[in-house]
Amino acid sequence: LAAELGIVIPESAGGDAGAGEGIRAALDLAQERYRAGLAARGEDAERARRYLADRGLDAAVIDHFGLGFVPDSFDVLVRALAAARIPKEVGRQAGLLSQGSSGGFFDLLRGRITFPIRDVRGRVIAFGGRALQPEQKPKYLNTPESPGRNKRESFYGFPWALEPMRRNRRVVICEGYFDAIALHRAGVSEALATWARQLAAAGIS
Repeated sequence: LAAELGIVIPESAGGDAGAGEGIRAALDLAQERYRAGLAARGEDAERARRYLADRGLDAAVIDHFGLGFVPDSFDVLVRALAAARIPKEVGRQAGLLSQGSSGGFFDLLRGRITFPIRDVRGRVIAFGGRALQPEQKPKYLNTPESPGRNKRESFYGFPWALEPMRRNRRVVICEGYFDAIALHRAGVSEALATWARQLAAAGIS
């Protein structure tokens, strides 16, 4: 009920509070690295910036929504987490790393534009990644939910849409990240993006 009314219930401290802080630190670090990746020099980052420009997104919009980029490398975030002394297992729990059959860890998102998915408090809880190369499958890849962060009950655009939702007494639901951004740019600030499986579960076609 609180979630439906936009009311935030304070979290209670529990035995896994330390683990939760580690996951939050990993997600925040990932957002920093992805943002830096989009601003970096090099052909890959330049291609990502051109793609966003072709979609009509200028620097102000990119900064506002916190879009980023991950080079097509297996260990960009693995190395960043190690430098910050965040265990790889925490990165896996945060949904940022995958573990191979040999036991090694590698970045889940590679060669993709990133969209930070935030909760109602503005905290990053997951990421969506859009492939840049036609041969990359799937075209959109979302990081899995992490302990204490139910991504399936979240929507893309919460921090920017909450106040307009209250003010206009409505919410506009769309399917994709770019759709939500386009609606915000057009003045429909109460827009949120979700995923097809959520719409189907809600009986919305």
